[in-house]
Amino acid sequence: MSADEVVAVLRCEPSGREMVVAPGTPILEAVVAMGLPLGQSCDGEALCGFCRVQVVAGEHELSPVGDEERKVLVALHAERSERLACCARIHGRVTVTTTYW
Repeated sequence: MSADEVVAVLRCEPSGREMVVAPGTPILEAVVAMGLPLGQSCDGEALCGFCRVQVVAGEHELSPVGDEERKVLVALHAERSERLACCARIHGRVTVTTTYW
């Protein structure tokens, strides 16, 4: 890997599981690939909000919050550090957690 290549890594706490992913991979996809449970009922359509995670580190390494994700987060009264795993795409080193890991 050259110094110019972007490394996208998702770490899940407190499990400590970590995975290198392709830049642009949704958090949800990476979490499922790691074998961790993550709530969802809308098949990643940014409708239910069950896949909400708290970003512990690397918030600036995620895709910006889009309109659909923003609507759900506002409706859920989400904290500023929370994102929908189906919408947030990893572009660097990111650490997330949920209340049930």
